[in-house]
Amino acid sequence: MAAKLNQPEYELIEKDGKIEIREYSKYVIAKTSIKQIEMNQNNNMFRTLASYIFGSNSKNQSIPMTAPVITQSTNTNYDMIFFMLDAQKPEELPTPNDQRISLEQMEIGKTISISFGMWATEKRIQNYKEKLDNYINQKKIQVQSPLMVAQYNSPWALPPFRKNELLYTIE
Repeated sequence: MAAKLNQPEYELIEKDGKIEIREYSKYVIAKTSIKQIEMNQNNNMFRTLASYIFGSNSKNQSIPMTAPVITQSTNTNYDMIFFMLDAQKPEELPTPNDQRISLEQMEIGKTISISFGMWATEKRIQNYKEKLDNYINQKKIQVQSPLMVAQYNSPWALPPFRKNELLYTIE
């Protein structure tokens, strides 16, 4: 069995089956973005961020891998995010050698999420997004962010043991 990766901590506020309302702190992230029209380059985004944590930075320093890897679509961009849990501020991290990577603070705050297993395919994401959106509409919850897809496992994890989540920040 693979070692458990460090994950951002949160306070569980409410749980209803697979749906949770949580409160996260502020975290330092490494982020890379591409234009929406280039979304088929998703694997290249992962390689870009992975090279940074494996030492392609100003100090040739390895940085611990964390979970989850987050992807989100904004109006114009598609973002991929790695959490940098050993840093309190972006300045504490080595500068990326690749200019496509930015180090930022991410204030996640209050979220609503739904978890699911297997692969995070477009069809499965859409299915669970509909369930989460229906719950949000029933409870009249105000969403403040684009949908975030969180994937927790390496590509080699067997589908029945995979963990994924869909999250929104909420009021």
